[in-house]
Amino acid sequence: AQRGYVQTFRSRPDLSPPAVAVATQAHDTAPGYVFAAPKTGPSYRGAVQNGPMILDDRGELVWFRPMRGEGVRAMDFKVQRYRGEPVLTYYQGVGTTYGRGEYVILDGSYREVSRVRAGNGYMGDHHEFLITERDTALITIYNRVPWDLSPVGGSTDGVALDGIAQEVDIGTGEVLLEWHSLDHVGVDESYSEPENPEGPFDYFHINSIDVDHDDNLLISARKTFTVYKVDRETGELIWRLGGKYSDFEMAPGSQSRYQHDARRQADGTITLFDNGGVHKDKQSYGVVLEVDETTAAVERRYAHPNERVAAVMGSM
Repeated sequence: AQRGYVQTFRSRPDLSPPAVAVATQAHDTAPGYVFAAPKTGPSYRGAVQNGPMILDDRGELVWFRPMRGEGVRAMDFKVQRYRGEPVLTYYQGVGTTYGRGEYVILDGSYREVSRVRAGNGYMGDHHEFLITERDTALITIYNRVPWDLSPVGGSTDGVALDGIAQEVDIGTGEVLLEWHSLDHVGVDESYSEPENPEGPFDYFHINSIDVDHDDNLLISARKTFTVYKVDRETGELIWRLGGKYSDFEMAPGSQSRYQHDARRQADGTITLFDNGGVHKDKQSYGVVLEVDETTAAVERRYAHPNERVAAVMGSM
């Protein structure tokens, strides 16, 4: 397919997903399908729909569900496990920088099993929806809070965006855990500055949550360049990896910028996607970090051969 074309089907004239062009033919790929969640964009060959879609290695469509409603999009489309069975999950809602929506769980026949919503009056964000071994969900939330921004050159009566990690029981909707960045991380840890006096200061930008081997949480914050290990029972910080106040000596190349998707792997390493920065770095990397009690070092980095920078989003 050429750029901008949409797919049409005589059997389903109501569907118009974006056509996909295969730029490099498959070779020695992992088995299975490719999951994508394209967002609505311009098209010169018909009105394109956005929504979660599954493709094979030829770019042929396997499954697609269009989103309905103005500005509604799907994000973070993936396979997880719930109650011992594989399920499809994705975020559905509105918003760009931070989302306001809910999380959908489908079974192996594409039937809806559950919709998970944030508790305590909040709305869920698109950055993370992780089903745990306990059949609970870890989700991200952004919330405006009146805050003194004078430590970073802002107003004493400013507004900050609080990064919230919430754990919800999928079956009952009960909130089991709620962690607030403003309770534990100062606005001075941010590498950003307040830009709009009328808007909230997104100082933290929570973008992933993972469960560590000892059952505590790993939380990634884009704007502080830091991965935080958080005590799941008390909410206190156990350590900071990277950023202005790292508890580890960061070996050359190990300090990330605007990172996403911090995960603990089975071999003990921590992987993340190091975005780099707009007009600041030549390259984005998938990074494998070897972390001991005092030092973090790069074990391996993965890069696009054309030195592409993914200024926002991304995963490893």
